[in-house]
Amino acid sequence: MAIKKRDELQKSKLMEVLTTEYKWENLLLGFLAVASSALSMMIINKTLKIDASFPILGTGNNGVIFAWFLLAISIIGLLLVLFPFFQAAFPEVRKIAWPSKKKFVENSAKTLIYTVVLTLILFLFDFLIIQTLGRIIGN
Repeated sequence: MAIKKRDELQKSKLMEVLTTEYKWENLLLGFLAVASSALSMMIINKTLKIDASFPILGTGNNGVIFAWFLLAISIIGLLLVLFPFFQAAFPEVRKIAWPSKKKFVENSAKTLIYTVVLTLILFLFDFLIIQTLGRIIGN
């Protein structure tokens, strides 16, 4: 009888769990990172105060120290969530044909002029409407 060989490379269960991607894990991690960063900022800004009777965190500066560590962990969590989205974008950015400096300045000037003209037109319409309604309501 032939003896069956076991798989040459056996993965550990821990590595298998850590490398498995779950459907909603990034969404959950992003939500928790945003929520924990908001909580930590409220503690740091003294918007949210930790009661002095609260064990460990209520004494001295322990609450603020905890908030800074929580903020750092939150930022790391956000980076872990956002990294896969930006990782695919970097090769695409290299493919872009960027305009020359002259063309960039020309397009920027056109955009600025367009924005100023549109603002003036909207301001003129607003002024005319206010004047017209003022005369109608005033009389």
